[in-house]
Amino acid sequence: MREDLTFTSGGVECAAWWYPAAGATTPAPCVVMAHGFSLTREDGLASYAEALQAAGAHVLVFDHRYLGDSGGAPRQRFRAGEQREDWRNAVAHVRSRDDVDAARIALWGFSFSGGHVATLLADGIDVAAALLLCPFSDGVPRVLASPPKTVAWLLPRALADMAGRHVTVPVTGQPGERAAMNLPGEADGFAATVRPDSRWRNEISPGLFATVAAFRPVARASRIGVPTWVGRCADDVSADGKAIGKLADRAPRAELHDYPGDHFAPFHGELPTRIAADQVAFLRRTILA
Repeated sequence: MREDLTFTSGGVECAAWWYPAAGATTPAPCVVMAHGFSLTREDGLASYAEALQAAGAHVLVFDHRYLGDSGGAPRQRFRAGEQREDWRNAVAHVRSRDDVDAARIALWGFSFSGGHVATLLADGIDVAAALLLCPFSDGVPRVLASPPKTVAWLLPRALADMAGRHVTVPVTGQPGERAAMNLPGEADGFAATVRPDSRWRNEISPGLFATVAAFRPVARASRIGVPTWVGRCADDVSADGKAIGKLADRAPRAELHDYPGDHFAPFHGELPTRIAADQVAFLRRTILA
């Protein structure tokens, strides 16, 4: 069971699903959830939301502005600061609800959204716990792993986007193709993860890539004071595994969970069930206690 709703962020209506907590008769804990770089709520988040809902938590799953079912123009625009504002407004929305226990809110982020959540935690956002699945924790390894030809092609487009010209590039492509994410397996991972009814588009504004090396949540992880669940996949080439490990080591109350597979494995086969069970167990020790 879920409901459609919207909340306002930066003058834009962000689309969301609301999963009411199973069996809740008093204000219940709430998990706020969003997908990673360019993906939408349609792309594999429902099974996680349903598992958390069944465990007794409300869940809000939203699309960032300019993406998916959310409003805003130009479409497919990516601005990290604006996305973090969407997170803050999502939290404000759930905190305003009478059926939510405002003292027991957790954040759930995958990939770049995991990096957003880590950044928000280091900035002191008022929540009780967090779950970071394959979080993008350090932009430096990504820059070093990117083919020089891709960097040379992408950088002028990123600078044009940052200068105010709306430019888009493919999100992903096969190795050697012109795309923001073209490391081995990334295009296949997106293709397997995007659902038939998704509004995901293989198109994104590239301004982020002019400064991605400066996006380093790992550098401030020691400031993360809440209990934090961190999931890492062994063959992930999109989010650096060493950086994820460092983030978990530095965050005083973090716990690291290792899984097989690549960056997109958490959305395929039996692994989502295993990961969701581990996340529910973590929440039962924290906000569901």
